[in-house]
Amino acid sequence: MSQLRSVGLLAAGTAVAHVVGLAAAPLLTRLYTPTEFGLLAVFTSIVGIASVVVSLRLELAVPVPPAEEDAAQVVAAGMVVAAVVAGLVAVLVAALGDEVSAALGVPELAPLLGFAPVYLAAWGAYSMLNFWFARRDRFAVIAVVNAVRAVAVAAGQGLLGLTRTGGLGLIAGHALGPVVLACGLLLAVARGDDASPVVRLSWRGVVGVLRRFRSFVVFGTPQALVNALNQSLPAVVMTLAFSASVAGFYLMAHRLIAAPIGLLGRSVRQVIYPRLARAVDEGTGLPLAVRATLRMAALALPAALVVFFSGPALFAWLLGQEWRVAGEYARFIALWLAMGFVNIPSVSLVPLLGMQRWHAAYEVVYLGARLAALLYGASVRDPMAGIAWFALVGVAFNAVLVVVPLWRLRSARAPRGG
Repeated sequence: MSQLRSVGLLAAGTAVAHVVGLAAAPLLTRLYTPTEFGLLAVFTSIVGIASVVVSLRLELAVPVPPAEEDAAQVVAAGMVVAAVVAGLVAVLVAALGDEVSAALGVPELAPLLGFAPVYLAAWGAYSMLNFWFARRDRFAVIAVVNAVRAVAVAAGQGLLGLTRTGGLGLIAGHALGPVVLACGLLLAVARGDDASPVVRLSWRGVVGVLRRFRSFVVFGTPQALVNALNQSLPAVVMTLAFSASVAGFYLMAHRLIAAPIGLLGRSVRQVIYPRLARAVDEGTGLPLAVRATLRMAALALPAALVVFFSGPALFAWLLGQEWRVAGEYARFIALWLAMGFVNIPSVSLVPLLGMQRWHAAYEVVYLGARLAALLYGASVRDPMAGIAWFALVGVAFNAVLVVVPLWRLRSARAPRGG
């Protein structure tokens, strides 16, 4: 399948998902309050941190082995790891759920944390199968399940909102998403006529996979965890420093801006990663990565400028005057997310060039800088200042992340991780 057609298929599924999300937003903002969206923001921050490491980053190793059988072993091992991690989270929620919710300033979240283990187990299975289907160029299946997921989440949140269930409706609907994704890909595996990633795997086999791809686990997992903390900082800090409603405004701003800017992002990432893996082996990775970076900049940056100049008016018109504050946040969030879109080819190069250790150190410094920006906003009692500086720090660090892997690839053909 050609690269353009692959991106097109994934983009179609992603487009449907984003259109559904955008269409549902005006309804959901009239069924739920900013405070209830703040509860969702804190919940998504918690599961967002855990979900990126639930499979110990083994999903990134799926495209690496030349042999299909070895790749299937990686998929199976990653699903086993995800199930174990989700089980451990269930124990932690039962033992510490009340204390964690109280510490975050949202004690009403405690009973809703029970959705977290289900979310994580489903997300781990989906992430492994997702890269398996991408490896086999079965992008149409991925596109369909993503579209179905968006409809299921919007319908679930909308119907529960009509019954005035409050934060329960938003969180239960959100947790439905990865369940639909995982079930959809498992159904495709069961009905497919190509090689299956479902293999018999012993604990010794799981340990063997972890040893073979230890660079993904040892360096990729901490890096991804720090990156997830970066993404989750605003909701948590804003809730602690101000209120859940401020976190709700941030969540809505991020959700609506991430939708159009990220329309092609996930699709390009899934398509370009296995292709870059092959191109780096063949010595043609640099031209492919540079072309992809320039094309993505041409798409994302003009859109971000439109939001920067018209965000508050757009949000007030779409969601109601109560949500104009979210539009103010969106002006700066758009710049940050646009630069994050541009860096996708370079980020894809990190594991292929064995740069996980550098990336982990980068993420630690990045986390400190963004935390400082948010704490500055809290110190002056101005959430707008915190969000603006948080986003501008993101723009600067993402620019660094664009340049460094490309320079490393240009300077020397580094060994691939694993």
